[in-house]
Order: sequence, then structure tokens, then C-alpha cells
Amino acid sequence: MPIFIYNSLKNKKQELKPINPPKVSMYVCGVTVYDKCHIGHARGAFVFDVVRDYLSYKGYEVTYVKNITDVDDKIINKAAELVEEHKKKGVEKNLNEAVEEITSYYIDAYYKDMDALGIKKADVEPRATEHIDDMIKMIEGLIKKGYAYEIDGDVYFDVRKYKDYGQLSNQSVEELQEGVRKEVDKKKRSSLDFALWKKVKENEPYWQSPFSNGRPGWHLECSVMSIKYLGKNFDIHGGGRDLIFPHHENEIAQSVCYTGSPFANIWMHNGLLTIEGRKMAKSLGNFVTIEDIIMKYHPEVLKLFFLSSHYASPVDFSYKKMDGIKTSREKFYILFDKIDRFESEYQKNINENSKEFLVGKLHEFSIALDKTRSDFEKAMDDDFNTPSALAALYEMVNIANKLIANSKIDTWHKIPLIKSIKFSLKELGDVLGLFKISANGKDEDDMESIGKVIEILINLRNKARKDKNFELADKIRDELDAAGIVIEDEKDKTIWRKK
Repeated sequence: MPIFIYNSLKNKKQELKPINPPKVSMYVCGVTVYDKCHIGHARGAFVFDVVRDYLSYKGYEVTYVKNITDVDDKIINKAAELVEEHKKKGVEKNLNEAVEEITSYYIDAYYKDMDALGIKKADVEPRATEHIDDMIKMIEGLIKKGYAYEIDGDVYFDVRKYKDYGQLSNQSVEELQEGVRKEVDKKKRSSLDFALWKKVKENEPYWQSPFSNGRPGWHLECSVMSIKYLGKNFDIHGGGRDLIFPHHENEIAQSVCYTGSPFANIWMHNGLLTIEGRKMAKSLGNFVTIEDIIMKYHPEVLKLFFLSSHYASPVDFSYKKMDGIKTSREKFYILFDKIDRFESEYQKNINENSKEFLVGKLHEFSIALDKTRSDFEKAMDDDFNTPSALAALYEMVNIANKLIANSKIDTWHKIPLIKSIKFSLKELGDVLGLFKISANGKDEDDMESIGKVIEILINLRNKARKDKNFELADKIRDELDAAGIVIEDEKDKTIWRKK
């Protein structure tokens, strides 16, 4: 089945038709490293991680590029604050050193956040400062073709020279002109013209160029790096909806004018995130970092929160919603534990004469499983409709629970299909970034060791109950619960599972 994606450039869904099938080239605007990543950053990173994984699942060979902006006004401002902080402590540090300190620290923090969430790196994650020479070359080319002009060491793109400017944001140049605030830089020919190169100011970091000592404009880096790694025309360009104008609009203009070729064929934009109906901001006291969430919830809870809304829709975050999703997530792990126990008990009791029954087929349940797999793919083929895809996974849980509880079907006949359901959940869940990370970010080896300790505590609790030391038994249960471990007493044994 073909995949249809909503293309912001055309304002409609269109079939993905790769330029060089089965290869798909995808560029996504990454982070500007001047502060800790918040959950809005997490949503964008996760959305396109899922897009990449689903395309790979469908057999495409994906080349995924995501940049890191490590030169920017915000970075310089943050570095200036750091210089002042050091000065108060009697430590002299220049702005260039502070910029390097800021970017290094927040790049490391970014990767730690992504690792904690289980979001994989792109195939290429280039830094802007590593491509200054390429940017200078593009600027020279735009000047030579008459699309850019230099004034006193600054270089601007002449928006009115590009007839299709405004096509992505679906506005005319005149409409965009009216929306621009009072012009500050009188050197520009038009208030819409944007900087390709900025002449250095006092104490700022800079690079040498034919125009002046300075640094590139923000919009330029994505054009340069996408073209360098994917070619002048590639399949998908992604980013947050807030980047449509002016960033992506400017990318298209400068790229098309420089190469004389179409730029990205499909533009995907993820919706923005609010916090209980308000824009997230430190000044409002509602700035939620990825680190904040990981301290409180399993990473998959945040992922399920994102998956519950279509990627292009706005999403409103609240801790109440997260608590509800935390409970919903447990349905998967309760089932996985149930299946593991079911298989384990079966293997203990199996004998040679019963092996022939393992190939038993359960037609009704098998058809239901096939339908949910089909529903999953139909949803994802339709512009990556993760809410519907997620509903298909929850339906698999229902099918498995009904099958296990069905007393009319003997265990021998259930086992193959139950294992198939578990495989399907794991396989399709993997496409959505689920069922990879153990509780509290521990890997499986860690969990095996922790499991042995939990078994010891459970045995100690059971002994305390037998000795009628209920105070100790309750304390062990409460402590395990606080550590994210739920214990359940069955008729002849006690089992445990992760929350």
C-alpha cells in the first residue's frame, strides 16, 4: 500500500513517491544548543524518529539528516551571561570560550536526553560551525546570480527577486510585508529581506569571509547542510509548525535560487505543544524539560502521550493526562508478564505426547490478529496516524486477553497464537518506539539482577505473612510499590511486574 503524507507546501495529502526508490531522503531541523531540551523538543524529535522507523519498516532505505545549530544570537547571549557569571567569581573568560563551553555542554545534554527517551540519532547530525565554508560558497553564488546583495559587510537575500516567496506559508509578499514589525535595519532594501551573513559585532565569535569577518544567518545553515548531504532535491523536509515562516520559507527561496532546482518535495510539520492551555515559558513557571519528565515517568509514558495525538495537531500537556497514560501503558506490560508466565507454566507441564498439538490453529483469533496488523499499517500509511495505530495495538492486547481467558480452547492450541500476538506487539511497538526501554531506563541485564533481589524481598514478605508479621509484609509491599514494582498474590504464588 502507498504512503500518503500531508504536504504543507501543497496543503493536501499526497503519495510518497521517492526520487530514487527505494531510497528516501529526509532532513529535519534540529535543536539550537543554548538551553536544556524541553518536551516540545522531545515531540519533534520523536515524531520524525517514528517517521524514519515506519518508512524503514515498509522497506525504504532512509537517509536521515538532522542538524545542530551551534552559532546563533541566543547562544551568544547565553555565553555573554556566562562571561558575567565567571567575572563575578573572579574568573576571566572571553566570549568565544564561553560560546564553546555553552554549546559543548548543551550538545552533551541533548544527546543524554535523546538516549534517555530511546530516540536514535539521525544518520548524519551536522553542526553549523562545521560548514561555514559551504555557507560562504552559497552566499557568493546567490550574489553572483543577483539574488543577494552586500551592504557594509552584511549580506541579505532579496526576497522580491524570488517570485514564489510565500508559497509555504500561503501568503503573498504584500501580506507578509504588512505583518512585519517596524523595520530596524535601514540597510535592507525590504523589511522581508533576511540576513545571509552578519558582520561581526564587538567581542562576538566570527569567521573570515570575502564580505567581512562575521557569521552566517540562521536560515542559511539548513539549506547548505541538506543540499550537502541529500542533494539539491530531496524527498522530505520536516520541522515544527513554528518554523514555517520565516525559516522554512527562507530555506526554499535561497535554495531554489542557488541551485535552480526544486528543493524538498514534501514538507512535514509537527504541531506545537502547550502546557495546560498556555504557551510553555520559564517566565510562566511551566517550562518542562525532558529531564523533569524522566525523573517522574517512564520514557514510554511520554511517547504514548505524543502518539495519542496526530503529529500535525497541537497537543496540550498536563500531568493528569500523563498519569492516565501511565495506567494505560501498564496494560501492555501486564499482558507481556501474563504471556511469559503462561508460556513458562506450559513448558513445565508439557510432555512428549502433547507436542503434536502445538500446531493447532485458532481461526477466529487468527483473523482478528491479522485485521489489527492491517489496521495498524492502514493508519500509518495515512499520514502516520499514530492514534489509530495505537488503537490497533490496544486491540491486540484485548485479543490476547480473551484468548488466554477462553476456557473452551486448550492451552496447547493457544500457545502458537499467543506467541504470535506478543511478537506482533513487539514488532509494531518497535516501529512506534515502544517496548524497548526497561523500567527506570535500566537495560535487560540490570533488570535480571534487580529481579533476583525482588524475588528475595517477595520471599521475605511471604515468610512475614506466614509468621503473621503483617507490619513487615505491608512495609515490603509499599517499598516495592514506591520503587515501581507491583506485586500480586495469586492462589499459590506471588508474582511481580514493573509499573
